[in-house]
Amino acid sequence: MTIHLYSMAYQDRSDRVRWLLEEMKISYEDHFLNKNGGELNSETYRKLNPMGRVPTIVDGEIVLNESAAICIYLADRYSYGQLAPKLDNIALRAEYIKWMVFSVGSLESVVARMFTHVSTPEEKAVTYEYVKTQSEILKLALIPILSKQDYILSTGFCAADIMLATILPGAQEFLISGNLALENYMARLINREAAIKAKVF
Repeated sequence: MTIHLYSMAYQDRSDRVRWLLEEMKISYEDHFLNKNGGELNSETYRKLNPMGRVPTIVDGEIVLNESAAICIYLADRYSYGQLAPKLDNIALRAEYIKWMVFSVGSLESVVARMFTHVSTPEEKAVTYEYVKTQSEILKLALIPILSKQDYILSTGFCAADIMLATILPGAQEFLISGNLALENYMARLINREAAIKAKVF
């Protein structure tokens, strides 16, 4: 069965889904929607995603939105026990879920501020200080772990690494530059064959 992935470009939030599909060697078909052409608001697409946003996947009878939810679902369905820890390992599974949620909650909410439109130098300065301050807090969670192990889980590469790696570069200056643990972490991830095939970076 082929999974259908709806997005607008390779480097939108579909990148993490595409990368995961490549890691699992799952057959998928890209559907790139033209926002300016009104395809996000078409009746056909609104039936798949009432909000008119991307990404969306169609996997047989399953239609799913929200990139984190999609990745949790795909990893559980197609790579359970490999890219997604099993439920019977409660501690590891809890750690995995924490990082999946952290990536789109704590991390992406900060990184997104980098791309919020501001109209005055004063607003830009406020945004800069906010991201800088919040990044220092985020590093308190990430650096101690990534200083002692190659991936976010002690058991090795998992779907949570994909989620983190597709978001961290958005605040390169604040989160990665000058932090050896995060620089090495990203270097390991961006050079993965599946990431290259998925055109993530």
